[in-house]
Amino acid sequence: MVLRMKRILEIGNWPPPVCSWSMSLVGLRKELEARGWECRVMNLNENRRVLHPDYIDVQSGWDYVRKLMRCVREGCAVHVRVNGEAVKGYLVAFLALLAARLGRRPALLTYGGGHQQTYFPAPRFSFRHLAFSLLFRLPARIYCNSDAVKHVLLRTGIHSERVLTIPHTSREYVDFSPSPLPQAVEEFFAEHDGVFFSYVCFRKEFELRFLADAIRRFRAGSPRVAFLFVGAWKRELPHMTKFLRAEGVEDAVYLMGSVPHAMFLTLLSRSLAYIRTPVTDGVCSSVLESLQLKVPVLAADNGTRPQGTGLWQPGHVEGLIRLMIDVLQRRAEFVARIPDVFLENNTEKLANDIETLCLIGQKIASQSGTLSNERTQQDEHADVTCPQAARTFVEQ
Repeated sequence: MVLRMKRILEIGNWPPPVCSWSMSLVGLRKELEARGWECRVMNLNENRRVLHPDYIDVQSGWDYVRKLMRCVREGCAVHVRVNGEAVKGYLVAFLALLAARLGRRPALLTYGGGHQQTYFPAPRFSFRHLAFSLLFRLPARIYCNSDAVKHVLLRTGIHSERVLTIPHTSREYVDFSPSPLPQAVEEFFAEHDGVFFSYVCFRKEFELRFLADAIRRFRAGSPRVAFLFVGAWKRELPHMTKFLRAEGVEDAVYLMGSVPHAMFLTLLSRSLAYIRTPVTDGVCSSVLESLQLKVPVLAADNGTRPQGTGLWQPGHVEGLIRLMIDVLQRRAEFVARIPDVFLENNTEKLANDIETLCLIGQKIASQSGTLSNERTQQDEHADVTCPQAARTFVEQ
């Protein structure tokens, strides 16, 4: 019974490619398994159709539902991730939480991203607002990464106690040994006076046209400074290459896809600064990691950036260019303004709460089932000893 109670299905991104969701999922699984949990992972990442012993593959929507229901029947609690940027992601999360509730299993939700995204928050009484209000009433706990996100979640009327703020990044993420870089990347660094670093994907929230415009204009005055892009998924790389060529910045940018986290931090630590363009990301994990490593961060102001971040107003190209020039000319002063960033062991905090909620929830469900069986036996006894009373009750 103990083993059955310590069983959970984690639904989210499993690397490759590497992103903040996949990083947190890998760390959480390791922590839960160290505590004796059977932690299954259903992979929704780019490689979800590839068969692999580390995760449950997902071949289609029906395959997702079939495997989800099987895990719930086998006693798994369910923990799924969602944000306000994708309709498909909403449906995946809704089905997962509904299946857990119908199967009387603990249902947990992580809301990823920031407090201002495409589909949420939404105007009160709008369809989007009602849809997310319904979603947020299914889980026993909702995890988010900042108080600003918690504030908009509470606008749907859910109780504050159900929402727990735990940043997605964790102390152990920045404990790394510098990774050897490909020879071509080493040559790229050697050929330039400095390199700005950015994590970008071929998606609208990364504001690629804005970034390309800033690069063109900055390079007009600083041609020996270059840019390094990492993070694009494999299927995005051809589109990204075509885009850089069309924007006329192909020679200024070295494009890499998804890289292991140790290499990500190695590249970051050797860069002039980290440029972060999205405004939908909230308190971004890579921003915190960069500040922890004392690497300047230049980011679009979304209202939740940590202290020490250089900010520009969204859409204001001149603001970003001015920050890049400041870093190039006075980087030491920029670094000196970065406060000490203390990252907690947030993986452990998340695992603690999951463990507490799941074990209590499973125990209550088990006791409820026992009480139900006892009532059934009592009813059967009543049918034998008092058949007239039972018939009268049914007729009523």
